[in-house]
Amino acid sequence: MIYNPIPDHTFRVSGSVAYRPPTLFETKLDARTVITLPPPSVSPPPIVAKGNENLGPEQIISYEATYQGWFLKHRLRVRADLFFNHISDLLGVNHLGQSANVGEGDIYGGEAGVEFLATRWLSGFANYAYQEVGQNFTGLATRSAPRFKWNMGLRGEWENGLSGEVSYHYYGATTYPISAAFTQFAPLGGFTPPNPRVGSYNLLNLRGAYRFWQQQAAAGYTREAEVAVSVFNALNDMHKEHPLGDTIGSRVMGWLTLKF
Repeated sequence: MIYNPIPDHTFRVSGSVAYRPPTLFETKLDARTVITLPPPSVSPPPIVAKGNENLGPEQIISYEATYQGWFLKHRLRVRADLFFNHISDLLGVNHLGQSANVGEGDIYGGEAGVEFLATRWLSGFANYAYQEVGQNFTGLATRSAPRFKWNMGLRGEWENGLSGEVSYHYYGATTYPISAAFTQFAPLGGFTPPNPRVGSYNLLNLRGAYRFWQQQAAAGYTREAEVAVSVFNALNDMHKEHPLGDTIGSRVMGWLTLKF
């Protein structure tokens, strides 16, 4: 449902429901893996994986409410969103290694942001997002995501061909589920089990470019060529986006873009 009480201001409310039926793997699987280690090592217990023909489909019910408004002769746009998702009968694996509907949970939060055109050559944006997860899932079925995210940026583009961008992103800390197999087999492989907690981190990205050639084609489009340098994670804030992911540092790249 969309409502426009006055020009340039819009309210929107939506709802939806979606299902995921169980796969053949989740209903028919029947596997048992035994790992035997030579003495004096202690062999881990057998790994059992079994399907379940009595599974129900997953279901997610979603609600969203949005406001969008234009101000200052369309030089400023404001947006605000609220959302609520209810997940039920999530398909996963129970403590016996059998496929099962493992529980239900709620994911809800909101986002607010602005986009603005300061001058003909300078524009920018800023937004803030919050998300909360309430659940009775356990193990690998657990849902997780950062509670807080900040994003902001500026872009400048000049008639002499120069352009530049700067964007800043902040992600809050969170904890992700990790398979118990990492803890079981870590001593055998001589490595440390991954830390399930991912700390907060900052991303500052920079880009500078120069358009050194531009020509109007007979067909009506514009031919152009541009060189650019971009810096990802300019602060070199070493971090991981997931406990099993790579450690991410800074990266500098050069670009040559031709459009005919």
